[in-house]
Amino acid sequence: MIGQQIGRLLAPGWRWLYAVGLGVPLIAGGVLLVLVLMSFTKSAYQPPHLLTARTVLDYHVGSPVYSEQERLWVVRLPDDRMLALSDVDPLSNCSVPWRSDYEFMGKKGWFHEACFGSTYDLEGRCFGGPCMTGLSRFGVLLQNTEVIVNLD
Repeated sequence: MIGQQIGRLLAPGWRWLYAVGLGVPLIAGGVLLVLVLMSFTKSAYQPPHLLTARTVLDYHVGSPVYSEQERLWVVRLPDDRMLALSDVDPLSNCSVPWRSDYEFMGKKGWFHEACFGSTYDLEGRCFGGPCMTGLSRFGVLLQNTEVIVNLD
């Protein structure tokens, strides 16, 4: 009824202006409503998952320490850098244990997974077998003497 009255007031050439004047705010309102609804679907901010492993003094050079719950190896390198390596082989998804007595390339002490026979050095780099990449690494922070591993 109101549309008919306005249609009589406006000349036929100007009726499109009335339609646009109603359509634009309705479309903008619809888009705004969709954006508001989308904002509710996002999860809340989650802080990074940090693991306080041990102190630096608890790690010996060349002797990785295993964290069974997180399935990772923490390694102290000869230059006192710390690494955290996944114990999951990227190719086979098998566990990768540290073998201090395993000899390869004339040297003892390697990560060696038994499923496909991939061999990794102390830094998790691929040295033998079908592996194409090294072991996945996690970020390591040193805070005072504590070793903190970022699991995200």
